[in-house]
Amino acid sequence: MRLLIDNTFATSTYTVPIVSGLVKPPGDLAVELMPRLAASDVGAQDAALIPASEILELQASHTILPAFAVVANGVGAVAMRTPVRPDEIESTPVRLLDASGGAELLARATLHPFYGIGTAGWFHDGDAPEAARAEVVIVEGAEALREPEGGFSEDLSRAWFILTAQPVVSHLLVLPRDISSERLQAVSAILGEARKEGLARRRDWRPALAQREGIASARSGEFWSAQRLALNEDDRHALLGLLRQGGRGTSSSSIRNVTFAEGVAAE
Repeated sequence: MRLLIDNTFATSTYTVPIVSGLVKPPGDLAVELMPRLAASDVGAQDAALIPASEILELQASHTILPAFAVVANGVGAVAMRTPVRPDEIESTPVRLLDASGGAELLARATLHPFYGIGTAGWFHDGDAPEAARAEVVIVEGAEALREPEGGFSEDLSRAWFILTAQPVVSHLLVLPRDISSERLQAVSAILGEARKEGLARRRDWRPALAQREGIASARSGEFWSAQRLALNEDDRHALLGLLRQGGRGTSSSSIRNVTFAEGVAAE
């Protein structure tokens, strides 16, 4: 069995202890860290800590375990970059610069409802001539937390919180619907141990990671302070609201069978 983890700045509390060797998975569980993990990477028998948007393509085969997640409560790692003040932009192509489906979901949920910006197409990286005209660029991860070289930067998790008074569920743990209790316990044990070690040693690795990524200490401190690592009941409703709002006008599957598994308590 595989446990796949989206390897990005927001999931570092889980990934750093695994990468550093502080936490080792059991021999029958292969843990793979994958940048920009998408639903298409997840097999029918894989567990995965994925961007929240990917559940729409996995809801038939997987269920959500609330005990492990990443939740941004008003400060997150998805930003909108603009050359001018956002209120000066009426309509523009939107460029998604190395951004996941979760970042796109959040951008779609906030650009027009919060900023009043009309969108003239969504383009990944530079895959179309129209992307060169984009006055809005969406960035994610460490880049979203760095100071921009010019122009303006808006935290989209903050925009969503102001708009809805709800947090952004950025990552979810999904499990195969037919997972055995033994495999469930194995996945829960490795993630639980990683989270415990990551939090216990956070004063060691978080400043070093922020410095390596060129993020100001005050900014990284705000980010970590606003982060939670499990879903509560309110977070579940916030997740479904974001999926509905951000999924409008896209080809993504609609919410039909998103379910939450129980049985493992979050610490």
